[in-house]
Amino acid sequence: MIPIPAIDLRGGKVVRLSRGDFKEGKVYDEKPERVAVRFEGEGAGRLHVVDLDGALGGRPRNLAAVEAVLGKVKIPVQVGGGIRDLKTAESYFKRGVRWAILGTQACLDEGFLKEAISEYADRVIVGIDAREGRVATDGWTKVSKVSAVEFAKKVETLGGQTVIYTDISKDGLLGGPNLNGVRELSRAVALSVIASGGVSSIQDIQNLLRLKQPNLVGVIIGKALYEKKLSLPEAVKTCLQKE
Repeated sequence: MIPIPAIDLRGGKVVRLSRGDFKEGKVYDEKPERVAVRFEGEGAGRLHVVDLDGALGGRPRNLAAVEAVLGKVKIPVQVGGGIRDLKTAESYFKRGVRWAILGTQACLDEGFLKEAISEYADRVIVGIDAREGRVATDGWTKVSKVSAVEFAKKVETLGGQTVIYTDISKDGLLGGPNLNGVRELSRAVALSVIASGGVSSIQDIQNLLRLKQPNLVGVIIGKALYEKKLSLPEAVKTCLQKE
């Protein structure tokens, strides 16, 4: 399992929301590339970049900021937010993005998800954002009737290889991840799983490691890094240690 620092973009700036609420955002830096360089220097093996405006509006809105990040770091970058068609995914790949994260459209349109996986294989990551166990879409503003586990199984059936599981109720609150949710989803599929939401301390990372799920390959860390609740070098070191 590796720690993956998050860079959430809104209006070209680095921000963090609480439980996905756009009314509760805090700006941490006006230069996303500066944050990216710092994370790379502290040992990050990859970066998680989200276009929050794109997630809400349905199309990329922070391309300049994403390009600035890509131009400053050598480590691979995964990007999500507003990728609703293959043309958009392809445009990101041409810019140097390693993985495209599909969320809303992947949930709402099975045909699109199947086509994306067929076309790009392991370069597609499916974001499963859950509120009370149900998949949320449209920048987390709408909740579907599909359960997170049910959707993960569909992704696996269609040939997907990696999912990001986010518990929205935990995101940005520094209250610890939803360990039960991560365990349940990881056990339900053979997909590689990246956990997200709520990580606030080294103890939280250790708790995820203690789940001993071989397919739990990463954990996304956001607010805890910006609020200095934990250091990235320490997170990297913890993840490398064997339980």
